[in-house]
Amino acid sequence: MSFRNFAIGPVGKGAIWFAIGFGTLVPLAVAGLGIAGARQSGADPVALLAMQALVAVAILAVLLPMWRRQVAFDGKQLRVKATYYSRQSPLSDFRLDQARVVDTREHTGFKPMLKTNGFALPGYWAGHFRLRDRRKAFCLVTDPSKVLALPHADGRVWLLSFEHPQAVLDILRRAAA
Repeated sequence: MSFRNFAIGPVGKGAIWFAIGFGTLVPLAVAGLGIAGARQSGADPVALLAMQALVAVAILAVLLPMWRRQVAFDGKQLRVKATYYSRQSPLSDFRLDQARVVDTREHTGFKPMLKTNGFALPGYWAGHFRLRDRRKAFCLVTDPSKVLALPHADGRVWLLSFEHPQAVLDILRRAAA
């Protein structure tokens, strides 16, 4: 059976503006400092250009993965790809009776607090975090107001953003029944 992709909510404006700002301001600052330093020391302009290219590549390596987002389901397994992180688990390992849709701005116990091995921008969390209530979580959150909280048998909570989180929960519950 093939995997069916669920519609993930779009990346929020805060994360996009941070990525644009970080991706343009940092290389411009490095270039400006490099040019000012080169004028004083007589450094080779080719070396400055190479340094600028390395900074741009490093920034792209950090920011481009934020577009790698997928949640897929084949009727038995749930598979999540979130930036550099992937997890897959059988549906039977989730406690669907305890799963619910939350707004992390209102239910702050579900808000990621400590990044243990993850990727975080304003309003965008992907990877492994500790929640405010100290539980471990695996996150793919693009919209803090539409989050499906799926408790897992290993004690973690999977926090996943969808365009229609209640519809996804209904599909998962029907498949488990």
